[in-house]
Amino acid sequence: MAYKKFDDPSLDVAQSPRKVYDAVVHEALRRAIQSITNRIVSGNFGTAGTTAAGVATALNSSCGTGQTGGCCIGAALAVIINGRAGTRSSSGSMWLPAGTQSASTYVKYGLFGAYGSTGTCLAGNESTSATGAYLPDCPDGLMCFGYMQYAAGTSAWNRGANVVTGQTGSSGTATFVDLVHMPLFET
Repeated sequence: MAYKKFDDPSLDVAQSPRKVYDAVVHEALRRAIQSITNRIVSGNFGTAGTTAAGVATALNSSCGTGQTGGCCIGAALAVIINGRAGTRSSSGSMWLPAGTQSASTYVKYGLFGAYGSTGTCLAGNESTSATGAYLPDCPDGLMCFGYMQYAAGTSAWNRGANVVTGQTGSSGTATFVDLVHMPLFET
């Protein structure tokens, strides 16, 4: 026969701290779903044609080196953010975050924005391999247009100078990747 002590928890009430845990999980899931449903619908590049290559060109963000520094979105886009359709203008310079990237490392710099022409560039983690570098989380209410992966050369790269190429002492290389939405799996 089992006896109930005076300080045994009640079996009628859940004893786990699930309310706090659930709130965190729901917020994380909401933001994850938002980052893949906020997407580029099409590009505004004139006549892209009907070939697969033409359609692919019309669906990218033309990520590249900024006009006066940093990175850029080189063409206007039709986008969906939080279920609402709108237009994204090109932006000449999305400044890199201040700081330094260590020598011989890889970092993915995500290009995020909403409607209009403003945007932000955020840095992911530093890694010694390209597969170990990941995109930063998508900020709330924005979408990811693409990213730049920068492989630093033999010396540290001063990204605070907002220059993607041609820095003294660094033989780093930038690779730009256009996205339609945040990737489900990064490679």
